[in-house]
Amino acid sequence: MVRVTLLVACKRFTFVEASVVVSVVVGGDGVLGMSRDGCALLGVIISNDGDDDEINAPSFSDLGIDDDVLNAIWSRPDWLHPTPVQQLAIPRLLEGDDRTNSSSDAFWCEAPTGSGKTITYLIPLIQNLLMLRKQRQQQQTRGKDKERITALVLVPTRELCIQIGNVLDQLVDDIPQPQQRKLSTMVLHGGTLLTPQIVRLSDCAQYKTTIDVIVATPGRLIDVITSYAQDGGNHHAQDAAMERRLLQALDDQPDDDLSLEQLQKLGLDSISHEGDNDDDDDDDFDSSDGRNELINVLSGLQYLVLDEADRLLSNGFRGELDSVLDLVSSKPTTWLFSATLPKSIEPRLDNVLSSIGATNSPVRLVCSNSDRKMSEDASVSSSLQKKLQHSSTVSSASQYQQVGPASTINLRTIRMEKSARTQVLRKLLQQDYKDDWDRVLVFVSTRYASEHVSKKLRRAGISSSELHGKLDQDARLRRLDDLKKGKIRVLLCTDVASRGIDISGLPAVVNYDLPRSTSDFVHRIGRTGRAGKQGTAVSFVTPAVEGHMDLIEKRHLETPPEREIFPGFEPNEERWTVEAAGAKISVPGVEHSSKGLVHDKMFGGIKGRRKTKKDKIRESAARDASS
Repeated sequence: MVRVTLLVACKRFTFVEASVVVSVVVGGDGVLGMSRDGCALLGVIISNDGDDDEINAPSFSDLGIDDDVLNAIWSRPDWLHPTPVQQLAIPRLLEGDDRTNSSSDAFWCEAPTGSGKTITYLIPLIQNLLMLRKQRQQQQTRGKDKERITALVLVPTRELCIQIGNVLDQLVDDIPQPQQRKLSTMVLHGGTLLTPQIVRLSDCAQYKTTIDVIVATPGRLIDVITSYAQDGGNHHAQDAAMERRLLQALDDQPDDDLSLEQLQKLGLDSISHEGDNDDDDDDDFDSSDGRNELINVLSGLQYLVLDEADRLLSNGFRGELDSVLDLVSSKPTTWLFSATLPKSIEPRLDNVLSSIGATNSPVRLVCSNSDRKMSEDASVSSSLQKKLQHSSTVSSASQYQQVGPASTINLRTIRMEKSARTQVLRKLLQQDYKDDWDRVLVFVSTRYASEHVSKKLRRAGISSSELHGKLDQDARLRRLDDLKKGKIRVLLCTDVASRGIDISGLPAVVNYDLPRSTSDFVHRIGRTGRAGKQGTAVSFVTPAVEGHMDLIEKRHLETPPEREIFPGFEPNEERWTVEAAGAKISVPGVEHSSKGLVHDKMFGGIKGRRKTKKDKIRESAARDASS
């Protein structure tokens, strides 16, 4: 017997659909899905009664996935059954034979870390692209009607870009395509040579070929696409193209000797071909090797996916993301995924969806653990409320919520003095969890802290390394791989590794420093306890960050863990009270002197609160300008 959870509470799941009655559609093979007023199927939560061994577990074959794609899924031994978010989202994202029947242009999903969000969008993306190719073959569409890039997946970090690219390539390689080419993919991120990436995308533009899926960080994508203009336009592009063709010709000639006829054939006998339009043979000659067409490669984009969407929609990526969207002249189907999609980004999300025309019947799916708060539960300021009232696209979205079982991450919060953190970390590694923690991610706030603490751990005989943004890409990947393979036990890292990175079976995460953003706390601890496995997340709380920990718990935890005191490292409660109170009323980024808050108030005020001479000059200039 298969259990379908719908609009009712049960042991494992609750499904709630706001303000609209949802009905179950049952066919000969059992439950097919849910329909809403005749709209496309959304999907169902299918679970088993654990007391009956003969009950079939939920299967990917129940979600409308084609056999070829199913073969790619089943080739992965760790992908046994779809997770709740996959059961709900995949049928909704799959499209039928007629792409115009797609029920919505925008879909955004908030689901816990480790719930399989990457697979949730890669599977329907691949199947939809294969369906699109089939349609074009039947219609014999070719030439100028073909877009250069069909789907674009944007991510905020290099490591996540590489990880998603690897999963995508594995899926594509496992799909049997005996009579046609497999889907083409490309990964674009910083830390690698720019020229090969420009060359491949230029070839795509020059020879009118298609790259089916590009996984990219926004900054590198913009660098590649706008390289023609940045390099001085046609003049430098021609030089680069000429150099490339000459080197290629020399490679093809074992005797390193080129005739004049060969040079003329390759276009290497002149610097420029401008003004040669009288010669019919030169009509299709592109002296820039397609680089002047790079700016148009996104013009026919069909699918846009934002992974870690809240980060991409933040102010830190505003300029880069807007630059990418400005190059998209089509109206792509847009999917957004993240473990946290706070209401504060909804006005920005509304602007993004409106700018690309993804405003038709948007859908929002929120999945959460029973012991975690949803973003809908967060309080909203009056200013944000006014912005939300003008967010027409977001406010019109059909909202679906699914509450699953409690998180598999065991949380611990330990109060201590700032100077005791490294010693407590050593005790946890060498005593409390000596046999249980074979690999640990320790998050710190700065590069200096990662190097400093890592050095202390190595002196104590604990194999460790550090990971931060100042390392080159090879070093970053190598150190992550060392942790995955168990070559090192502890990796001290900044938030460069807080999002999306999947380290199979990682038993523990330690917040040596708390993250600045409360949402980053969710992403950090989500590196452990993934795919249903148990994990432990320990957070160190000092007087200066106690108020911030209160805010994290208020926003994200239904039942915060009791704050512990580590034996042998009991804090001075009287000093703790004064320092914690001072931290709560201080200006962010301002530190009190070593003599404490009370002394600073009595003798000259708190350090950093006085206006500097530059501040006074700026204020004076502003007053003069206004008058």
